[in-house]
Amino acid sequence: MSHWLIRRTVVASVTSPVAAIVGCVRPLLSGGFLRGARALAVVALVCASADSWAKVDKKFESWLGRTTAQVLESGDRVEVFVVSPTPVGARGSADANTGQPLPPGTPATIQRYPVRRVGPGQGRAFAQQIARLVLDERSYEPRMYPFGRSIMKSCVFSPAVAFRLWARTRAVDVLVCFQCDEIAVAYVGGKREMTAGDIDPARAAFVRLVKAVLGDDPEMAKLSEARPN
Repeated sequence: MSHWLIRRTVVASVTSPVAAIVGCVRPLLSGGFLRGARALAVVALVCASADSWAKVDKKFESWLGRTTAQVLESGDRVEVFVVSPTPVGARGSADANTGQPLPPGTPATIQRYPVRRVGPGQGRAFAQQIARLVLDERSYEPRMYPFGRSIMKSCVFSPAVAFRLWARTRAVDVLVCFQCDEIAVAYVGGKREMTAGDIDPARAAFVRLVKAVLGDDPEMAKLSEARPN
C-alpha cells in the first residue's frame, strides 16, 4: 500500500437523506396539495428512497464515510479517465500526460494523478456496476485492507484508471491499480485522503469493467483477468 493512503476507520456524520425527503414532503401533505393516490405515491417514493440508503452496509459507511457510500449507491453517471500511475505535487501540474489534447473542462488530475486520456462517459447502469463491486464485501481479500490487517502488501499504489462517479452534483473518485490489485476511493472535494482496499478476489471483474469502456486503449487491452506472477 502507498504510504499516503489513509487506512483508518472513520464514520462521517451527515444529515439523513431520508429525513430531508420527508421534510420536503410533509408540507405538501399538510397543506392539502396531495390527496388520495397521489399522496400514497409520494409516501411510497420516500419509503423506496429509505430502502435504497439502507442497503449500504454499515462496515462500508465506517470505511468510506457515509456520504461517499451513499453517492456510490445512488450514482447516475460516470466520467472515465486513464491516469498516470505517479502522483504529482500539491500544485497538481499535469506534466505526465501523453501529449494528446484533452477535451475542454477535463480536470488536470484525479486525486493528484495526472489525466492522460478521457474515456467515453457512462450512465446509471455503469455506475451501478461500479457500486456493486466497491460495496460488496466479497470483492476484498478478508485478510487485507479494508476489513483485515493480517497481510500487508508492499507494492506502491499506481493506478491506471479513474472513475468519477456522480450522483447529481456530488461525486466520488474510484481509482484502480492492477499492479497491486487495489482500489482507492475518495469523495471529490472532501477533506479526507483516499482510502484503499485490496480487490484480489474482484480483479477479473474490474478488468472486464475497464475493458468495456477502454478496450481500444493498448495498455488496457493488455490487462489480464488473472494477476501476473
